[in-house]
Parts: sequence; structure tokens; C-alpha cells
Amino acid sequence: MKRTGKGLTLCYSLIMGFFWMNYAGIVGFSSVYLLECGLTSAQIGMILAVAGILAAAAQPFVAGYADRPSALSLKTIVSIGCVAAAVLTVLLLAVYQKSVMLTGLFYGGCVVLLQFLLPFVNSLGTEMISQGKRLNWGFARGIGSAAYAVVSYVLGVLVAKAGIVSIPVSIFVCYVLLLATVLIYPFQKGRKTESKEMMGDRTGGGHTEKSAMIEEQKCCPDEACALQTSFLKKYPRFAAVLVGTTLLYLSHHLINTFLYQVIQSKGGGSAENGLVMSLCACMELPTLFFFSYMLKKAGSETWYKVCGIFITLKAAATLLVSSLPLFYFIQIFQMFGWGLLAVAPVYYANQTVRKEDAIKGQAYMAMTCTLGSVFASFFGGSLIDAAGVNVMVGTAVAAGLIGAVIIAIFTEKTVYTSKEK
Repeated sequence: MKRTGKGLTLCYSLIMGFFWMNYAGIVGFSSVYLLECGLTSAQIGMILAVAGILAAAAQPFVAGYADRPSALSLKTIVSIGCVAAAVLTVLLLAVYQKSVMLTGLFYGGCVVLLQFLLPFVNSLGTEMISQGKRLNWGFARGIGSAAYAVVSYVLGVLVAKAGIVSIPVSIFVCYVLLLATVLIYPFQKGRKTESKEMMGDRTGGGHTEKSAMIEEQKCCPDEACALQTSFLKKYPRFAAVLVGTTLLYLSHHLINTFLYQVIQSKGGGSAENGLVMSLCACMELPTLFFFSYMLKKAGSETWYKVCGIFITLKAAATLLVSSLPLFYFIQIFQMFGWGLLAVAPVYYANQTVRKEDAIKGQAYMAMTCTLGSVFASFFGGSLIDAAGVNVMVGTAVAAGLIGAVIIAIFTEKTVYTSKEK
């Protein structure tokens, strides 16, 4: 069954919705679940950091494979990931209140698969746009945030009333629903070959570029690392932007990953944790729903710069406010902070990286989120245990500021395409 326009956007929105529901359960409530299971903040940070490292290591290699004409489609790769994640969630339930070590291991596995899937879920949409299909990626991402908001609030209430077992149960249900929507999504694998004329127009040397693509597709696993290095050399300004984006994600994840501890320091608990997560997601919605319109007013590189400013402002405000009511209020910075960071880099990568490198570009951009999460997890928990929440949040302010400066310097001018309407 073919879907175009609104139908295609609706179908992809369901995928985004169920994916970000899982993100709310797995990442948003990681501290709530693992602290109740007997782990410390430092141990939680270590689990999340190792999980992030594994996901970051796997993403570019699988993306390089997915860009080949002979590879499995993105739809198949995402489906396999969903099945594996659902199995891990069942194992997590099986060891509930029985083994702290296995709980940490299986939860870490859930984080690995969630972060690993992110660029491929994003590419399910951007690949369709690149093929000329009418799909509103920003609207679909907005549905993801709306779903995140609902699950965050509901799960916060459920945990307070029914206990932390609600978390893995909700994750399992959402993965089953995600798998079902991916299976019905009318994704078609794009053709990676182009005529010499088209390749020549793009590079000024069609035969050389095409030959390079063929050689890349024939490469063996031992050459994969060199190919990833060549990608970064091919796009040096993009590589610098990746560094700045990693720092923005570090700032965001230091607060988001240890949000429960931040809320505890201001007098709240698990219910307030869910409420804040829900507020954050609601603040993102106007930005995500209207991002296609915003692109007509300014390029994705401009909004990229704006998000760096607001990520930093939110971190600074989090450090300064001392009460829960004020903490609720400052979540308004989320609108142009994470709200833009969730979508501007995806469009920016799609508009600055060549078509034959499209999936790799999304993978590298998603890897910045993973690396930011890794660094936040590794240092955040230890900082809290050793020096307190305020020192951890102060580190988030510094990371956001440096990242914003790098983004402002190295982003390139982009061109908006009407196919994204």
C-alpha cells in the first residue's frame, strides 16, 4: 500500500511516537529505576557510559554497511533492533529484584539498542525526503515529543503508585508497537547509483567520485576505520560542527540523565520527575511542529546556532534556581534549546552531506548525541557523588557555552528544499 504526503507523514509520526516513548522510559527513568534497584549514581553513570560507547562504536560501521546497494534495508535493520530490544526487556523483567548485576547488564543493553537505533529511525524519514517523497520530518519529530510528554507524565504517576516495575513493562509494550509500525511503514530503499553527468555536476569529477563509491562498497571490515576517517576529512567543517554538537549534548544530558537527582536537590521525587519531563516535551512541540515553516525564514544553520544559546541558558538557569516552581518555569528554555537540537542537526546533515554519504552523515550526527550521553553518564554520576549536584550542573553550563561558540563559528550556509513540506 503506497502512502504519500499526509499519509506518509502520519505513518512515520507513529514510528517517532513509539520510539520516543521508549526514550522516555529507558533514559528518562534510568536513575529512578536503577537507584531503586540498589545502584549508586556513579554506577548508573558507568552503565550508561559503557552502553553509549558500544552504541557509538557500532553506529558508523552499520551505517556504512547500510549505504551499500546490496545491504539490508533500513526498515529491516530497525525491525531487528526492535526485536532484540524487546527480548532484553523481557530478560530485565525476569531478573527484577533478583540480581543487581544482571539488572545493570540488561538495562545497559536496552540503552545500547535505543541509542543505536536513533540514526536509523531518523533516516527512515530523511531517506524518503531525499527520494522526493513529501514527508514533514519536523512534524513527525513533534509527535515523538508529544508521545514522550504523555508517557513521562503517566509513567511518573504509575511509578509512584505501582512501583518501578511499571518502567520495563512500558518499555516492552512500546517496542512491540514500534515494531508493528515499522513493519507497515512503506519504506523503499533508495538507489545509490547515479549517472556520470549527475556525479560530475556534484563534484566536478564524476568518474573519480563514482569510482570512490564503488571502492567503498567493496571494502572489507578491516578498512572500515579508514573509511570513517576519510569521511571526516571529506567534510572538515562538518567534523568541527560534530565536536560542538557533542558538547551541546553533553550539557543537555548532564541535566537530563540525572534529572531525578536534580529534582531531589530541589525537594521533589519520582512524580515531579515525570512532570518535568512532560513539561520539557510540551515546550518542544511548537518548535518541532512548525520547524518546516521556520526553515523558510532562516536556514537550518541559523536555528542550529540559536539552539546552542538556549541549551546554555537552560543549564545556567537550572544552576541558579532553588525551588521546584521556578524549576518548572525555566523549562520554557526547552522550546529553542532541545526543541531545536532535536531537529536542526538532522536537517543540517541532510542538507550539507552528499547523497551517497547521507546515512553516514545522520549516523555521525546521531553519534554526537550518543557521545554526549556517554561523557555525561561517565562524569555526571561521579561528580554528583563526589561534589554534589550543583558542580555537575555547573559543568553542563561550561560545556553548553563552548559548544555554542563552536557551532556559531563552523556551521555552513544551507539551502532549504520544498520536499520537506
